[in-house]
Amino acid sequence: MLGSHPTKMLRFLFLLGALIAACAAPAATGPQIQIQDPWARPGAMGMSQGMGHGGEGTSAVYFVVVNNGDQPDALVGAASDVAEKVEFHETVMEGDVAKMRPVPRVEIPAKGRVEFRPRGLHVMLIGLKQDLKAGDTFTVTLRFEKSGELRLSVPVKEMPKQP
Repeated sequence: MLGSHPTKMLRFLFLLGALIAACAAPAATGPQIQIQDPWARPGAMGMSQGMGHGGEGTSAVYFVVVNNGDQPDALVGAASDVAEKVEFHETVMEGDVAKMRPVPRVEIPAKGRVEFRPRGLHVMLIGLKQDLKAGDTFTVTLRFEKSGELRLSVPVKEMPKQP
């Protein structure tokens, strides 16, 4: 057995020690991205829905990005077959007027979450290629700096009533 061969015993003890050390050391993980509760508001081709895009059909996509990993990531791009352009926007107040401004990237902190919501950060669909009606579903691809691409199936829902 092992006791009769000192070299085998040393090899066994070395491997056992390495296994215990690997199990005891905390494993570093990169970003672990999840998307929760995606939805989009209805939109029509050629109708800007009051979003200030010069008559281009628009809609917006909302969701929550959760990063369960121990490293940050960044949302750096998005695309969809239902729109000519897809951009990240945030709504800001200038006096009593709400205005949208493009955001080039969205930082997702380690062990953190970022909410895309009405009147806040959102994904803007500009130049709709088709009408988006409540009950429809379409695909949006999100591109992360470290985690790569993630495809979302996005249901279209009516905007919740304002309080």
